[in-house]
Amino acid sequence: MQVIFPEKSYSLQSSERRRRVLVLAGNSQVGLWVVRSLGRAGLTVFSVCSDSNGLAAHSRYSHGAWSLTVGPRDPRFAEEIETLVRELNVASIIPIDEGHHLALIHSRAQFEPDIHIFSPQAEWFQKAIDKDYMHRLCLELGIPVARSTTLDKLMDESQDVSLRFPLVMRTRIQTLPEGGKRTPWKAAYALNSEQLQSLYDSVAGIASNVLVQEYHPGVEVHIQILMHRGEAFMVGEYIGEHHMPLAGGVTVQRITCTHECLRRNAIRLLQAIHWEGIAAVQYHYDTETDEYIFLEINPRFCGGLPTVIMAGFDAPYLLWQSHFEPEHMIKVHYQLGVRSRILGGDANWMLAMMRQDELPPGQKRLSKVSAAGRFLWNCLPWTKDDVFWIRDLKPSWIDFRMMVKRFMGSY
Repeated sequence: MQVIFPEKSYSLQSSERRRRVLVLAGNSQVGLWVVRSLGRAGLTVFSVCSDSNGLAAHSRYSHGAWSLTVGPRDPRFAEEIETLVRELNVASIIPIDEGHHLALIHSRAQFEPDIHIFSPQAEWFQKAIDKDYMHRLCLELGIPVARSTTLDKLMDESQDVSLRFPLVMRTRIQTLPEGGKRTPWKAAYALNSEQLQSLYDSVAGIASNVLVQEYHPGVEVHIQILMHRGEAFMVGEYIGEHHMPLAGGVTVQRITCTHECLRRNAIRLLQAIHWEGIAAVQYHYDTETDEYIFLEINPRFCGGLPTVIMAGFDAPYLLWQSHFEPEHMIKVHYQLGVRSRILGGDANWMLAMMRQDELPPGQKRLSKVSAAGRFLWNCLPWTKDDVFWIRDLKPSWIDFRMMVKRFMGSY
């Protein structure tokens, strides 16, 4: 274990144990906003980051930051985390990414009930990440979902399987065992049989873990939900306006919105698997036809968490309250039309548009002038930044410095 910033001396007496939290924040803006959410609510928050460039490590709301010497798949991971939490005398751990969730789920008995793990139960987690299971559940509940199969079955002539082009391919199960191989892309598209064969050849060894679906046009809608005692306590929804890579990647610019039918069906899905805590449900939504299909459930904070918090859904703090002080949880108004972005990611989006990178089928390509104009337009105050916050400035400097380094390294 390596110290990035040592524990601030005053934090030893700053709060009672139940208000001391360890966040496995990684280096992203999501981890940063989990730390900010908890810290501004008066909790004593400690951060585990990937390295010294972790944004949460530099937040004024982090009372100390560490990096681990082993990853979540290493058998020593739980032991190293336990050593840290005992030293810091925290009462709970909040992980961010699926790898850390899975590691803590497997070692839950090593911590609880003394130290609460804010990870879903193993049964819920496995159901949520199993795209085959969720596909069948959608059919049972009457929720629109794309026709799909696995790539190995689609290419096996003995299987009576046929899908309509265009097709989209994604990894079926993300949380693979040590040494497990993933696809080299988050999403790939086949417009005809020749492209399908080419994609199959590139991933033939893991074709059983590649989900193939009929492509449906539309924007990505993400719905972050806090389930508490079987009901949705609060919901935050947004549309992904820009993605990187263009053909299917993380949302680098978003705007908050609401679609009652999508929200209602998202809640039905989570209730069907008896979910408690935080999850994000993702759809493809066609704004012209009002049609939509279910894509997946992410059993964690969504990548657009900064947007969701800026709009009023303080998801991390509400999640903490749901276990330690549920009687004090308060619902607030969720603001629509709030837009935020990852500055470096959106700059890459602009450059990808200028390079004419691959787009999903049917999407309109912007000219160089239009792409640059849209990027600059969103530099104005009506678009917020995922990292910049006047009350906590240092992470934005670290983020900008790293963005420049990545940009210079690509040329």
